Amino acid sequence: MLKKTVFVLMSALILSGVCFAQEESAKEQMKDTTPAVEQEQSAKEQPALEPPALVLEEIQICTAVEDRQPSGVGTVFPDDLDKLYCFTKIGGADRPTYVYHVWYFGDDEVARVKLPVNSNPWRTWSSKKLYKGLNKGHVEIVSENGAMLGKAEFEIQPAEKAEAIEKNEKTGESGQSEENSEAPKEQ
Repeated sequence: MLKKTVFVLMSALILSGVCFAQEESAKEQMKDTTPAVEQEQSAKEQPALEPPALVLEEIQICTAVEDRQPSGVGTVFPDDLDKLYCFTKIGGADRPTYVYHVWYFGDDEVARVKLPVNSNPWRTWSSKKLYKGLNKGHVEIVSENGAMLGKAEFEIQPAEKAEAIEKNEKTGESGQSEENSEAPKEQ
């Protein structure tokens, strides 16, 4: 019986030691992970950085972008054109962010292109394929936080009409018809 009692006591002591050892190990693990948990909690408590205050320095609708510059800039384009580009120059970025070029044909949003802005100033552009029957459209430039920075409108006209309008824009003519520009008739 004494052997049995000693055996039970020894077993109890051994089990206590194992449990004690596991408890100490668990405490050590908690010490190792507690700073990480505290860091995560303090990161959650810090307010998120506000998006940078971006400024649209330039916006152009054009037929191409060459060497990071717009070419074929205008507001009226021929209907035989395959695609248009929206070129923008964004200022005010103090850290990487992004903008959206939101393309509209008529009143319908047809594309929302997310573009990076990685420094100040930053040039970026997007393009959109055109289709027959398109008349008017525009592109809105929207910041990361949803603020509209600017807008550029464009028209698609039959090729002959678009060329005439483009000439008038370049020469500064008003585009009035002869009837409107005549002097009043004497009576």
